[in-house]
Amino acid sequence: MFPQTRIYLSRLCRETDLRISAVIPVYNEEEVIDEFSSRLVLALEKIDPDYEAIFIVEGTDATLEKLTALAKENPRIKVHYSQERLGLGKAMKKGFGLIDEDTEYVVTMDADLNHQPEEIQNLMAAAKTADIVVGSRNTNKGMVEELPLVKRMISATTNWTMRKIFHIPSNDVTSGFRIYTCRAVETLRDQIVAKNFEIQPELLIRARKKGMPITDVPITFLPRPRGTSKLSFVKSGIGYAMLIIRLGL
Repeated sequence: MFPQTRIYLSRLCRETDLRISAVIPVYNEEEVIDEFSSRLVLALEKIDPDYEAIFIVEGTDATLEKLTALAKENPRIKVHYSQERLGLGKAMKKGFGLIDEDTEYVVTMDADLNHQPEEIQNLMAAAKTADIVVGSRNTNKGMVEELPLVKRMISATTNWTMRKIFHIPSNDVTSGFRIYTCRAVETLRDQIVAKNFEIQPELLIRARKKGMPITDVPITFLPRPRGTSKLSFVKSGIGYAMLIIRLGL
């Protein structure tokens, strides 16, 4: 059994007015980054004008150029570029370390338009009673059934296995669309060992072991309109298996 006490830390988590930070890892998304970034900014502005958006950029296409130009126009946008291929796990860990000290909530999501920035407010509403809010694709909302069969099988198998082994109260442990409280980020970020997509279940497993409340909110998940997926089925499968061995022992 896991303890059900909520974790409260104070170094970064101040009793301030609402402050939200978005941490968005991006790898070669020049086809969609203009639309995504503009929709993200509008969504964040509606929630809290004092927002910040942190883009952790990798790759060699025009994504960096586009985001750098946007950051010059909007000081609330920060761009960190890595010439080295970090992978999703290291990119998120880097982004978590760059959030403003007054941040109360951190949103993460894909930049490929699978996730809808307009739905951030739905997850925020649930963050009042949970340390991690997961945007769940495993509902009747969205178009998950249109994803490739292999991708759906990997996701379904991973979700079932992680839920059973670690008793995670989420129907979508691999979803990257989430809200974290600053307490969750501060507690978990230095423990991250995942290199790639396995970071999503890792964060939930570690949060569960610390007794942090986790909840799901249905999201609309749509196929990317342009560009190609960066998910490697082989690397993801190996990463998930290693994570189970490492954290299940």
